[in-house]
Amino acid sequence: MDIRKIAEAAGVSVSTVSKALNGYTDIKESTKLKILKIAKELDYAPNVMARGLITKKTNTIGVFFGDQMNSGFDSPFLSDYFRSIKNVLGRAGYDLLIFSNQKRSTRSFKTICYEKGVDGVILFLTGERRTDENLHELHKFFPTVFIDTLPFDKMKVNFVESDNELGAYEATKHLLELGHRNILKVAGDTIAKGSFDRIEGYKQALAEFGIAFNEDLLKYGQYSRDEAYKVTKAYFSKPNDVTAVFASSDLMAFGIIEALNDLGISVPEDVSVVGFDDIEMARCSNPPLTTVHQQRFRIGETAGHILLDLIQNKDGVNRHVTIPPQLVVRKSSKEVSE
Repeated sequence: MDIRKIAEAAGVSVSTVSKALNGYTDIKESTKLKILKIAKELDYAPNVMARGLITKKTNTIGVFFGDQMNSGFDSPFLSDYFRSIKNVLGRAGYDLLIFSNQKRSTRSFKTICYEKGVDGVILFLTGERRTDENLHELHKFFPTVFIDTLPFDKMKVNFVESDNELGAYEATKHLLELGHRNILKVAGDTIAKGSFDRIEGYKQALAEFGIAFNEDLLKYGQYSRDEAYKVTKAYFSKPNDVTAVFASSDLMAFGIIEALNDLGISVPEDVSVVGFDDIEMARCSNPPLTTVHQQRFRIGETAGHILLDLIQNKDGVNRHVTIPPQLVVRKSSKEVSE
């Protein structure tokens, strides 16, 4: 529906109709009510992009996520983030525009944001896109919040994450309290801040128990079930004295358990395994997985509220919020056998 038809029916100019539809106050209330009544009768649906040219707002938030691995709506944990963000931003009158084109060059993402007229951006980045400067620079042009994807601790951006160091510390401490002293750490990658934080938490717990960090007990599974399987099978195919494995993700923990089972090593009777994330599958795996629960809904809601505040206030203050995780003890960890 063209607003010119509304203007014709109301006997006013197109600019007056535009002002009435966009909430301007410099027109008579009676004229505004008349225009709104006619617009409703004519079943007028405003063009969001055209309205954005006037108001400089489209009430649309751009959401970018990373590469093919562990990202998007099929992810066992990112879907929780999406739902919580949608709840917060939806109540505030915003729609989410998901950018998931894996073939598009990230150089064009800034242009896309301008073309779509987004009011803000939320970034979930995985894999190689954690280091993509074309995505990092979006925060220079749009209100932006990073979620659990900060590649470098020194970046001055708005960022929400789990307290990864605390979670890893609690997981490792749990194994140490069960009597384990040789604990294999299967870390994520060598890119993201969260990956390094989970290694630091592991080291902190070892130090508290007077155990020196052993570089040979640190492997990288790239947050991939398949990679963790390969690393574990290669390590346990040789003689060793490891009695527990702490993985930086539940998906890797599942790959670890599968590899141990294929080698005839029982979990937890022979080797205990602890994960990180507490995805839905963790409670129904065999055995049910001891893991670190990330408060994903709280993280997503916090990110949504920060973004709304940035859009409305634009105070330029960078917020770095850490949400405490919780250790969930299930059946995949037990005391060291005598």
